[in-house]
Amino acid sequence: MDIPGRRRAPTPRASAGRPASVSRRPPATPTWTATRGITELGGRTREAIRANPVFTALFLGGLLLRLLATVAYRPVLEFYGDSYSYLLDARTFRPSWIRPFGYPFLLRILSVSPTIGIVPVVQHLAGLATACAIYTLLVHRGVSRNLAAAGAAPLLLDAYQVQIEQMVMAETLFSALLAGAVLALCWSSRPSPRACRAAGLLLVAAALTRTTAVAFAGLGGVYLLVRGVGWRSMRAFTVAFALPALGYVAWFHSIYGVWSVQTVDGSFLWGRVAQFANCQVDDLPAGDAALCSPHPSAIRPGPNFYDWDRGSPSFQRLRAGPVAANKTLRIAARRVILAQPIDYARVVATDTLHYFEPGRHTGRRDWYLGTWVFPTTNPPAILHIDHPLITFRNQWASRRFVPVLDGFLRGYQRFVYTPGPWLALCAAVGVTAAVRRRDDRRRRQECILLVAGGLGLLVVPSATAVFDYRYLLPTLVLLPPAGVLGLTDLLHGNEDPPRGTEVDRRPGRPTRVAPRRPPSR
Repeated sequence: MDIPGRRRAPTPRASAGRPASVSRRPPATPTWTATRGITELGGRTREAIRANPVFTALFLGGLLLRLLATVAYRPVLEFYGDSYSYLLDARTFRPSWIRPFGYPFLLRILSVSPTIGIVPVVQHLAGLATACAIYTLLVHRGVSRNLAAAGAAPLLLDAYQVQIEQMVMAETLFSALLAGAVLALCWSSRPSPRACRAAGLLLVAAALTRTTAVAFAGLGGVYLLVRGVGWRSMRAFTVAFALPALGYVAWFHSIYGVWSVQTVDGSFLWGRVAQFANCQVDDLPAGDAALCSPHPSAIRPGPNFYDWDRGSPSFQRLRAGPVAANKTLRIAARRVILAQPIDYARVVATDTLHYFEPGRHTGRRDWYLGTWVFPTTNPPAILHIDHPLITFRNQWASRRFVPVLDGFLRGYQRFVYTPGPWLALCAAVGVTAAVRRRDDRRRRQECILLVAGGLGLLVVPSATAVFDYRYLLPTLVLLPPAGVLGLTDLLHGNEDPPRGTEVDRRPGRPTRVAPRRPPSR
């Protein structure tokens, strides 16, 4: 019906064979702005805090400790010997004949900074990120949030962990690489080729930071075989680990003429056995008789003397010609082990069990505990932390202490650290969960991987070097998670999978994996 005085709106006309169409403007998409992004990030952060209150409190405590350490000891803490060697290798971009090049490579990257104080800052952030990664993995694997927070707490609050992060030492990088490899191996029920490749790269980086990671890489390969990941994933893992390792060995050979990653394994092994070696029954060559101590084994010094003291016959040989001397010392040490296997096993077992004893204490044959304690303004020279600091550019740097914070941190360290019996309990719970017959084979296999890897990180240095509490710190990435995974399996192993959990029904496969998120609507 037409209304007089009002024009009729035109209607679209249909062409021959085509229906009439009305043009519609598409709805405008919301534009992203910085304010909106910050708002969304803040909302997600608040949700994460509300969902994880216990871990948030522990994280904030760990963050505060690291801020105090950064302010109390500026610009950094250094261990004479190791720290100097790492900085020298980073500056010359040349592998050392004593230590692999993984950590110096990180220092080389950080040397673009005008101050060496960037090193503890990056390491503190890496320590916090490692704890977050372990917590995320445990929650993903079905562990309750409170129990998962307990599994990550040692990385956040252990005073020795905070102290080593403040030093120019390789342990923080080593622990972060191990945590990344565990995350790649254990996140999925069947790790993809990409995840296996990432695990291989992280483990070879860890092995070139500290060679004890080679044993964990072997355990990782066995774990993937048991998981039945397929040949493509195994190939990805093997190639990712082997190619960089072979490349480093070739680089080392081009400099030192030895197909290896270091030339001190024989020297360290001799230092391990020299304290009980009996040259009258060990059948050593006449030229090596001078290596043996004429004193009774009960009063002989420990590996620290034989490895580093200028009066040690083995150290004098190593300084004269490291490659030939290392080979000679390796052969001599193996003959001692074959002739006195019980004595050797007793020394290795004693030092390994020492890590699980209550408190923190060292004997005359162990490395000094005071090296890994927050120092005073004038530490004893024997701890090797009293020397002047050096920078990336081989310049001297002065130490600056804040007495109030320094005293607080030393008092905190007296009481707050990961007890050895607690780590032993974590290992025992993980083993107990692994040997019990339950449907979740995947969790049992993960417990075996973590417990065996953690114990391996302690047995290898006890068998080849010396007892040193810093070797205990990387196990915080493995043993506490093994304990909380095992406890979860023991408490809830017979329960039905929670709603929304993916079930793997293939014969011989685990029956539960991590819950999936509900699809978005």
